[in-house]
Amino acid sequence: MAQLQQKQPASFLNGHVAPVLTLENQDWMLASGSEDKTCRIWDIRTNRVHKALTGFESSVTTTAFTPADPHTIYVGSGDKIYTFDLRMESLILNTTLSTKVYEGAEDEINQIQINHRATYLAACDDAGDVRVLDLKSHKWMRPLERKHENIAMAIRFVPKKELQAISGGMDKQIVAWDFYKRRATQSISTDNLQPDGVQPKQLFNPPFVHSIAVHPYGTRAAVGLGDGSVQFLHTPDDPPTAPTTSGEGDCTTIKSSTPLKKSKKQSASDRSEGWTIGARLVDAHSGPIATIEYAGFDPNWLITSSGNGSIAVWDDQEARYESMKRQQLVEQSLKKAQQVPSRQEHEQTQEQVAIPYGRPLRPLLEFKAAGVFERVNCISTSRCLMVGENNRDKLLFVAGTYPRIGDKKLQGRIALYQL
Repeated sequence: MAQLQQKQPASFLNGHVAPVLTLENQDWMLASGSEDKTCRIWDIRTNRVHKALTGFESSVTTTAFTPADPHTIYVGSGDKIYTFDLRMESLILNTTLSTKVYEGAEDEINQIQINHRATYLAACDDAGDVRVLDLKSHKWMRPLERKHENIAMAIRFVPKKELQAISGGMDKQIVAWDFYKRRATQSISTDNLQPDGVQPKQLFNPPFVHSIAVHPYGTRAAVGLGDGSVQFLHTPDDPPTAPTTSGEGDCTTIKSSTPLKKSKKQSASDRSEGWTIGARLVDAHSGPIATIEYAGFDPNWLITSSGNGSIAVWDDQEARYESMKRQQLVEQSLKKAQQVPSRQEHEQTQEQVAIPYGRPLRPLLEFKAAGVFERVNCISTSRCLMVGENNRDKLLFVAGTYPRIGDKKLQGRIALYQL
């Protein structure tokens, strides 16, 4: 992979004194949770702290705003979830001022999310459990059968589907849930999604599920894996299609064309429960993917970040289509080589067949946060709300681990990039 350029941040948000683990944006607010056991609410119009939430017993690992009330935030720390009313006058809100505390998780909570109707909250934890909280009755739903054999890292509701979600974990499993039916409807192993004969480039980085993004339409999903690749999923009515690009500048608008013929590996069982297994964007990064997100300012942009400090912006439709095309070419090449009867002819055919391994396409933008962060922990996107002619409207917030130990201010800062 070519040497990546280093992009300098436009500014920093300074306040935390330990690495930031989670970022969540809603309108003019950005929530950040840190290893320093605090959560800060930033006003991105001024880049200043709006509220500081303190008193947590453990690191703040996840936060979630609710669509029903812009003044309410849910904060996950340890095995508890706290609710705060941000209309309180005090700048610093201790956990004793929390309006509600939810307990019941068996282990540390890794991620929470609230559905689009603000009726349910889903949480996943280190024990591998996925749990659902009814926000009207304030009670946990009956425990679901555990489907993750290891740490459950990510959970995402499917937009426009009140009780459907996708989770992923360190057991290399992607699990689709229907909470109305109180069960998992589909389980996909990330170990079994490459064409036969194709070995992963990163042999020492298994395809653990680190992060999940679901498109706002609810018809496609992208899963960031530990081997640096992105696994695509889609519903049967939203297959990868040949993209056509139109628009001005770097703002890309995608229009669908003729759908690409589906791979034979996608059996009826893969499609039976709503999600079709798409192709995999291999070598998206040279290290494990830390976070993946459909950009809040343009859902046609898919943004990925890696533990090695690199960040990439992809044209989502093009990435899905080109990855599918590359996978089909690999399968056809391998099939052609295997059809030769004799071993000698088989080896000659393999030499003649150019198997297209590696990245299927280049990202729209790619840079490295080296010098700012040694590794990236989390990202979040927003439109610029600051007044000024020179302000670009696409903002990317990045938090990670600073390469040098000792400077607490640098350890906890958040970098702001203008795209």
